[in-house]
Amino acid sequence: MHELLVLAPSEESQRKFSFYIRCLVDAGVYFPFGAGDELPRELPDDLNGFRSIMIDPARREELAPVARLQEFQRGGGYVFYPDLSHPMGGSLGDLMPRHYTQRAMLTAGLTATHPHMTEALRARDESVLVNQWKLAAPDELQQYADMKGAFHDPTGYITFRAVTEAAEFFDEPALAQPVWDYLAEHSSSYGHEFDSCGGRYLLQLHERTGDRRYLDMVLSFFRQRKLWCLDGVYLNCDLKVPEGCDAADPPPLVRDKAWTWPESAANLGDTLAYLSNVTGDPKWADMAVTHVLQAHTWLFDSRINLWQHVGRPTGPDRRSAPWGRGNAWFLYAVRGLLDDLPESHDARPQLAQMLASGLEGLLAVQNEDGLWHNVLDAREGESRPCSSATSRFIHVYARAYAKGWLRDERIPPMVERAWSGLKTKIWDSRLLAYCVGTSYSLSRQVYLSRPHDTFRVSRSSLLLAWIELQRMRATAGAG
Repeated sequence: MHELLVLAPSEESQRKFSFYIRCLVDAGVYFPFGAGDELPRELPDDLNGFRSIMIDPARREELAPVARLQEFQRGGGYVFYPDLSHPMGGSLGDLMPRHYTQRAMLTAGLTATHPHMTEALRARDESVLVNQWKLAAPDELQQYADMKGAFHDPTGYITFRAVTEAAEFFDEPALAQPVWDYLAEHSSSYGHEFDSCGGRYLLQLHERTGDRRYLDMVLSFFRQRKLWCLDGVYLNCDLKVPEGCDAADPPPLVRDKAWTWPESAANLGDTLAYLSNVTGDPKWADMAVTHVLQAHTWLFDSRINLWQHVGRPTGPDRRSAPWGRGNAWFLYAVRGLLDDLPESHDARPQLAQMLASGLEGLLAVQNEDGLWHNVLDAREGESRPCSSATSRFIHVYARAYAKGWLRDERIPPMVERAWSGLKTKIWDSRLLAYCVGTSYSLSRQVYLSRPHDTFRVSRSSLLLAWIELQRMRATAGAG
C-alpha cells in the first residue's frame, strides 16, 4: 500500500511544490503517480493505508472541509502543507524542502527507500523518457543564454556532447542544430579567463562552416593561457602568470605549494587532442597528454584506486576527498583523449590503465542500489548518492567497453546496476540528487555538505548515459 498521498498543486505553486516532490522521490517515499509522473488532483474514496497527505497550501481552503480528510486526521493521519514561502533553488539547492520533508517523514512514520517506490520508478517507460530528453536541448541552452554566459562547463561538457551524440545515434542531424545555433550566437562568450569549455564544439563548428573565426578562438585561448605549469601540470586556476615570467618556471613560492585538481584535466582532455586533429599540429595533444598523465600521479590515491580532489607533486593530498564529480571529470578527460588520439599513440596504454585502476576503485564503492556518493569512499549514510557522478561514470565506462578501450567483463553489470539506480533518481524527466559543483578544498566536510538540486542539464546527462548504455549493450550482445 502507498504510505503517502501527494495531491497535484495549484498552477501558481507548481515550481516551488516540485522541490518537495523531488525530495520525497529522492528519499524513496511511496506515493501514487501516473505514467507521466502526474499526481492525483482529488482525494480518493478510500484513504486506508495512507499515513500522510501532502497538500499545496493554496488548496487548504478547498480541501480542509472535506469529511474524508477530517476523518483521516482524526484517525492519526498527518496532513502536510509544505512551506512555500522560502526562496528555493540557486545555491541552496534543495536545502529547505529537504529539511521540511525529513520532518514530515519522521512525523508520519514514512518509509525511506520503500521497495515498491523503487520498483515503480524503475518500471517507467524509457522510450517516453528518451523522447523527452531528445527535445530538451533548446530549453537547457536558453536557460544558459538567459544567464549571459555566467559559466559554460554544463553546456560545453554535457548538453553539447549529449545532443551531438544523439544526432549521430538516432541518425537525426537536426537534433544537433540547437548546438550550432547557440554557439554561432554566443561563441564570443567562450574562452574568457580559464573557461575553455565547449572548445571541442567551436572546432566542430569551424569544420561545419569553414569559418576560421571559431578555430582562431580556440587557438587564441590556449596560446594566451597564462597558468603556472610545473613538470607539464597546469597549477590551480587562481594564480595567473605575471608579464615577463616563464609560465613553465614557477618561482619557489609557487613551487612549494603547487597543486592541481581533476577539473583542469577535463577541458584539456576534451579539446586539445581534437585541436591537433583539426590543425595537424601534435603539440596541442602533447600538452593535454603530458598534463593528464602527470596530474594522475599527483591526484591518484592508490590506497583506494580513486582520485583525490587536490593533488601535489608528492602525491594526493588526503586532507581533501575523492569527490564523485571530481573523479568523473578526470575520467572525462581520459575519455576525451582516447576518443581523439591516434590509435598508435604511445599514451593510449597508460590512459587505458587509468580506466582500469579507476574501475577497481569504483567497483569497491558502488552502493547496493548501483549509485555512487558525493564522497566516494564515505560510509553508507555519511554521504548522499550523487546522480551527477553516477551518470558520468556510466558514460565513460560504457563507452570504454563499447570502443574496446577496456574490455573488462565487470563493466556491463556495473553499468547496468548504475543505470537501474539512476532511474530511481528521475522525476518529471529530470535527474534529482544532482550534487552541485564545488571548488577545491582541504576539508572533507566541504564535499560531504554540498547541496543537491535538479540541475539545468540533467536531461542531457540522462540522454548521454542512456546512449552509451545502448552502445555497450550492443557490443556486449555481439560478443
